[in-house]
Amino acid sequence: MTTFIEYLAMMVFVIMFYQFYAFAVSRTGEEKQHKCQRLGIFYISIGTTLLVFRHATSVFTGLILIMMGLRLIAHGLDRVDKKIYIDHYADDDTEP
Repeated sequence: MTTFIEYLAMMVFVIMFYQFYAFAVSRTGEEKQHKCQRLGIFYISIGTTLLVFRHATSVFTGLILIMMGLRLIAHGLDRVDKKIYIDHYADDDTEP
């Protein structure tokens, strides 16, 4: 019975953190960058702390939080002004 309560508590915990994740990703511009980076670092640190406990529920929750933190940091690295595309190839000698 205690395991069920632990799983239930961790599910509520993860759902609450997903709401913060969705809120940070929905921002725009520099505000999105700052919020995503800060929340991503926070998620990675909480996830790492949960891995230390070595209990099944905390380990799975910690891994989920670490993955969400890495995604948030990736969202925070998104460029604000996307006028220059590095991967766009323009051939110089198309017309002789």
